[in-house]
Amino acid sequence: MLGTRDQRCAALAAAIAAGVAGTDDTSSTLMFMDLDALFATLAALQAAPFPPGSLHTFAVKANPVGRLLELMREAGMGAEVASLGELRQALHCGFPPDRVVFDSPIKTAEELRFALRAGSCRGGPGCRVRLNLDNLQELERVAELVAREPQLLEPPGGGAGPAGSLAGPGPQSGGAAAPVRLIGLRINPQVGEGSIAALSTGGRVSKFGIPLLEARPQLLAAFRAHPWLNALHLHVGSQGVPLELTAEGVARVMKLAEEIQAQAEAEAATRGSAVEAAGVGPRVLALDIGGGLPVQYGSDDLTWLLGQMAVGATAASTAGSAAAHAPDRPAGGAGDCPSSSGSSSGYGSNSSSGDGNNSSSIFSRYAELLRQRVPGLFAPPAGASHPPHGHLPPPQLVTEFGRCMVAKAAFAAGRVEYTKSCGGRRVVVSGLGGDLLLRAVYLPATWPVRVELCGPDGAPKGASDDGPPPPPPTTQAAAVAAAALPPARVGDGALAAAGEAADAGFAPTDVVGPLCFQGDRLAEAVPLPPASPGDWVVVPDLGAYCLSMYSRYNSRTSPPVWAVWRVAGEGERDGQGAAGRLPAGWAERAVVRDGYAFALMRRGETVEEVLAFWNLGS
Repeated sequence: MLGTRDQRCAALAAAIAAGVAGTDDTSSTLMFMDLDALFATLAALQAAPFPPGSLHTFAVKANPVGRLLELMREAGMGAEVASLGELRQALHCGFPPDRVVFDSPIKTAEELRFALRAGSCRGGPGCRVRLNLDNLQELERVAELVAREPQLLEPPGGGAGPAGSLAGPGPQSGGAAAPVRLIGLRINPQVGEGSIAALSTGGRVSKFGIPLLEARPQLLAAFRAHPWLNALHLHVGSQGVPLELTAEGVARVMKLAEEIQAQAEAEAATRGSAVEAAGVGPRVLALDIGGGLPVQYGSDDLTWLLGQMAVGATAASTAGSAAAHAPDRPAGGAGDCPSSSGSSSGYGSNSSSGDGNNSSSIFSRYAELLRQRVPGLFAPPAGASHPPHGHLPPPQLVTEFGRCMVAKAAFAAGRVEYTKSCGGRRVVVSGLGGDLLLRAVYLPATWPVRVELCGPDGAPKGASDDGPPPPPPTTQAAAVAAAALPPARVGDGALAAAGEAADAGFAPTDVVGPLCFQGDRLAEAVPLPPASPGDWVVVPDLGAYCLSMYSRYNSRTSPPVWAVWRVAGEGERDGQGAAGRLPAGWAERAVVRDGYAFALMRRGETVEEVLAFWNLGS
């Protein structure tokens, strides 16, 4: 894995030597997806003790690159989508429709009709897109659609039994797949907000879902009126949201599922005997936990994500990188890329990884927390006299992980075009800015980033992992706060930082982007060594919510994305990491150089494609 700044610089150096990066303007800004890190994260998820039969979906909004989605599909994940475009992208990338979950707070009638019709007989009975309805008005819209077109409730090829009825066992019953499509309601459990209000969806007031504390009677009535409703969905948030808060939301919605089941059994009892009531099948077949898990952006430590798996993976990657690159390093250039952010900065204050026990992956800690707080999601132990969920199998657990799957697995590199001095600071200008790093630029106090420097050949500039660290940085968030101080104090601080770094050539530096506004900065007044045109600015942790949020401001082209993974040597593949797990064809298409393999995942945009966005066309 590219788990350190040295390793990122080594991969960049190999990309430059291979002609992948820096040959022309189209490769002066580019992204790299670390497939070793991606597969390690997938392995940690697959090893976590979630209930058997759980469906883990990848939130397409986090990173919709097609070849990434194909890897997720091959690894056994489903897809969570929140627009017609994302839905069609997931289907285009080969996800079976019944492993696609469609969530959105604004589905038009046409989008609903498309989702209800989307399916393929190749998937077998019930192979239809899963649908979660955001509000009661949307529920009525779907009810009107299926009343006019009852075949929308039937699986492709028919055979579902009477339209609008539940048939067959639930997804976790151990029997055949239920020949019904899964349609659920999105519930706001109203458990409270995390540390980032804009990403918290489970507060008392939210744009998403049906408020549980205020609409419980309406929810029960909806399941009574519409027998084809058979799933529940909730979303508390992800970044800045403690795992315990998410688990509390799940517990509340699981309690609602039990009430829905009790209501169905009570109604059956009024119509017939107790035996008939006892024979009522599961009313809620799936419980979908929207949102992901919080990510720690402030350092390269991955033990919070992978647990002990991170130790071995990082050690192997470090040894391989050193063996491959140490002989080629020029004298005095064997160091690490200096960074604008230390291990304690970045998003650390907005992150939570649960109980703090990093011997297990965050996925395992989350699964164990769910087992403790929501035992009804798990099958009872053999011989249990009082199953936590009664006589019925538990609903299928569905997750929607996005950020935690890919955020740490990608970095971006932008070639330095110009440098200047202004007001006692150096200014470094590269193609990385607010178009790609939208949140980091527009909300720097909430989403600061780490900035690193490499030379024109990718060689690191500054101190190495084994050498003295750079002086304590002034992060962009701290600089924003410092701007409110009296000018003399700001100046004194800048002079002190510059004095500490004088021997290493460090000086307060602004790292800025290409957009036409003053705030397009990735770092402000950070101590960095001198940079020159042709050097590279490197920013890690950009695998999620960067390219998918790309801004059209200034009509700049979006960058290409290259997959990168470690190989044992040029032309030789080992069985570890991504090299032994990639689908057929990847290795054959790869460019290999200096122990790294590169394969294009997405080509960069052309100017003509940008113009097509704005113009009517011929």
